[in-house]
Amino acid sequence: MANMSDYLEAKLLNHLFRGVSFNAPSSLYIALCTDSLSDTDTGASLPEVAGAGYQRQAVPCNASQWSEPDADGTIKNAKEIKWEKVQWEDTVKAIAICDAGPNRNTGNVLFWGDLTKEKVVTADDSISFAEESLSIQIDN
Repeated sequence: MANMSDYLEAKLLNHLFRGVSFNAPSSLYIALCTDSLSDTDTGASLPEVAGAGYQRQAVPCNASQWSEPDADGTIKNAKEIKWEKVQWEDTVKAIAICDAGPNRNTGNVLFWGDLTKEKVVTADDSISFAEESLSIQIDN
């Protein structure tokens, strides 16, 4: 996943070049999306799963949850991220990493990407990202 939102690009550039304060969130929220996204999407405009009981998965921002960036500028999830026994049905085609959750329509999109293969989810299914399977690369 190498797509960075316009929101995050502006925040980082203002922080690095203009000295404008930018505080990292204490957790990131993984959102499951039913269609591809664009750099202009926000937490409120995501084509996000809307079924009963769906929530974004919170992943704390710390060294036990995320690997150290490698030489290629890639960081990965250090632990499994999982939605268990869901009560909704949908086709997941993309994900977004947001700065707010767990509810839909909140916060800002930071990164986004299409899944390699879409996932059809039915009630009582689980969907997960195994350890080190969700990778974010800035320098590509």
